[in-house]
Amino acid sequence: MRLAWQTVRHRRAAFAGTFVAIAAGVALVSGAGSLAASSRPQAPDRYDASTVAVHSPSVGQDEYGNPEYRSWTTPEAVRIASGLRAVPGVRAAVADPVFYVQRIAAGRPAGDAEASLRDGHSWPAAALGGYRLTAGRPPVRRGEVVAGDPACQGAEPCHGGASPGDLVVPGETVRVLTADGPQTWTVTGTADGPGWYVPADDALRRSSGVRVIGLLVDGDPAAVAQSVRRVVGDRGTVLAGSDRGALEPDAVSRVRWLGAQLLIAMVSLSVFVTVFVVAATCGLGAAQRRRETGLLRAVGATPGQVRRTMVAETLVVGAAAGLTGVPAGALAAPLLAGPLVRAGLEPAGFTVTAQPVAWAAAYILGVVVALAGAVVAAWRSSRVPPLEALRETAAERRAMTPARWLAGVLGAVGGTVLLALLPRVPLTQRTTAGTGAAMLLIGAAALLAPVLIGPLVRAVTWPVRRSATALLVREGTRTAARRTAATAAPALLAVAFTVLLTGMVATIEGVEGTDRAADIPAALVLAPDGAPGLAAAAVRGQPGRSALPTRVLVGHGGATEGLDAAGVDGPDRGAVLTPATAARLGLRRGDDVRLWWADGTAARVPVRAVTRDAPAGLCLPRALVREHDPVALTPVVLLDGAPVPATGARTMSARAYVQIDIDAEGRLVRLFLWVLLGLTAGYAVLAVANTMAMSTAGRRAEFRTLRLAGAAAGQAKLVAVAEALLAVVAGTLLGAVVAAVALTGVRDAVAAELQRAVPLVVPWGAASLVALVCAVAATLASVTPRLVRAETAGSGR
Repeated sequence: MRLAWQTVRHRRAAFAGTFVAIAAGVALVSGAGSLAASSRPQAPDRYDASTVAVHSPSVGQDEYGNPEYRSWTTPEAVRIASGLRAVPGVRAAVADPVFYVQRIAAGRPAGDAEASLRDGHSWPAAALGGYRLTAGRPPVRRGEVVAGDPACQGAEPCHGGASPGDLVVPGETVRVLTADGPQTWTVTGTADGPGWYVPADDALRRSSGVRVIGLLVDGDPAAVAQSVRRVVGDRGTVLAGSDRGALEPDAVSRVRWLGAQLLIAMVSLSVFVTVFVVAATCGLGAAQRRRETGLLRAVGATPGQVRRTMVAETLVVGAAAGLTGVPAGALAAPLLAGPLVRAGLEPAGFTVTAQPVAWAAAYILGVVVALAGAVVAAWRSSRVPPLEALRETAAERRAMTPARWLAGVLGAVGGTVLLALLPRVPLTQRTTAGTGAAMLLIGAAALLAPVLIGPLVRAVTWPVRRSATALLVREGTRTAARRTAATAAPALLAVAFTVLLTGMVATIEGVEGTDRAADIPAALVLAPDGAPGLAAAAVRGQPGRSALPTRVLVGHGGATEGLDAAGVDGPDRGAVLTPATAARLGLRRGDDVRLWWADGTAARVPVRAVTRDAPAGLCLPRALVREHDPVALTPVVLLDGAPVPATGARTMSARAYVQIDIDAEGRLVRLFLWVLLGLTAGYAVLAVANTMAMSTAGRRAEFRTLRLAGAAAGQAKLVAVAEALLAVVAGTLLGAVVAAVALTGVRDAVAAELQRAVPLVVPWGAASLVALVCAVAATLASVTPRLVRAETAGSGR
């Protein structure tokens, strides 16, 4: 270890790239880990005073792995709450029915539409958050409400529509939008917490069953929770302490999930690229130190000692880099909390806390990644023969090993074959298969770069082939294939991924809107305007068709699963299924669908038809859906006549309607895309700069010879810069060609899947920007070592 430490001290420049790569990777993992660990599910603020809660029973998981719950019916919730009040230590047990309410301001819904779905509560439930009246009295009859304080702040701001300038006082009336339609309520009081609070019986009528009963307890919450479990049994799940995070609304959990996906992708890419950079750095360093390694072997060092020495050097660098990266990431994480919230990747009120476990894991991971990148180079160094120290010159060894040849050829053949077979791949899998083929071809190009660089260099330098400087640059680049490929590979990967990923997104987005609009059999639609959906009053009387979505639990084959269903108009009280849903549930015409509605009510609905023309997999009578899911909102009405004006609704073209979702999805996709491409480009710049700096610093004798042969200092610098730019240009061209070919295959797959022509969108601007950044980094890295040693090289010392 002492030898490794001394080597690192005296060869700091050679290890600088490895240090920066590991430090950057550790900083990213440390910061992302702090963000992820801080983003744990949390109970909403409205349960702050309820240290123990009971959730309705779970009946399995949905298709995304999230728990599927059955609501309590109103009588069930009342009975359970009544029984819980008798448990020692329970001061109060309050059912918390939740419903949609949104204030109307200037004739349209105001505030956060998504959050308004959870803004309606019963007045007794205000005690679960510790909220109290600030003025007036509680509501006692329908049409009365306590308005939450519009100036409140916290994890759940007052989204219900009021703002500090829209204060209401007891005795005033307020216009609100509910699932039934616009209503006028009388404000009887104001509270110091967010939301709208109506009498308990009114809240139960407006909600789709009850999911949570909050408890106000005296004494130890854990002991009370244990007693409550014995009373509740299998009728619900008792939550206490951190388990109360299960009370977090699904919409908030989805936001956290999106943020987690970005963090996971960033960490995964960082780990992968860090291994790549460290491996490339160690490999180049090992090649430059062959004579030094041969000298060690000549004085008696065994292959094992050589391996251990090189691994120890990397361990020293990794340990030092980790000590730099961990605090950098820990300090940067809190600064990213705000941008993540604004980007919709973390819920409002998200803060970053100290996460020592995440910091320790990042440090250990950085060291492990560094060692993983050094293993192959250490193994190759241990095979250097002792006679290497006696060589007068250090000619570059073969750049292509048998393993690299095999992997590169297999990747090229596999990618080509997969592209050729795309027309025979099932339509639904063609896009995925095309992406896989692209990845194989890009990987093959990177592996075969030492072989492909030569012809590319000749082609690029053909116009200036008669120039002596161009000849020197061309032959120097071709002769040092390993060095050139090491510089070109990062640029190749960065440009290829930029062209492929941004091209795929742009190509698909270009046709997605038209394709979705074609699926809507109407030119005009009635869509929500500032609201999360259309209220019943807005849909009623409209000329056109619509469906009322709901979620039901269906029992079949001894199991219970959740299904998305749609309420459709019609006098029949039966169910209509698509063939796929009927086969999945094992049902046919005349059978009964055994289900639980959104409000927890059990029912049997006869199957009156199985048809491919059903607008949803399970269609139910709209009147029944409205009866059992009072908070359900209609997403859109397909108009076939002049619309009737309604609050919270607007008319637009079908194309404009689908574009709303496309823009929302596209914003997230582009955010993910540019973050990942930014990381890729950043590491590519680091790899290019590191490779060029190491290569140039290791060629002092070569440049000294060039100066002694009569070249001026400027000419020597020109040669270094030209070689660097030539390598980047070759890598850029190779990456662009491979990505364009792969992107064409993906475009053809999308066109076949959509059965229409799809224009190819190639983002040359983004690719050019990445290539330019790589070129600038290579130029600066190739010149800087020359500037430091220009005087020495010029004097011939």
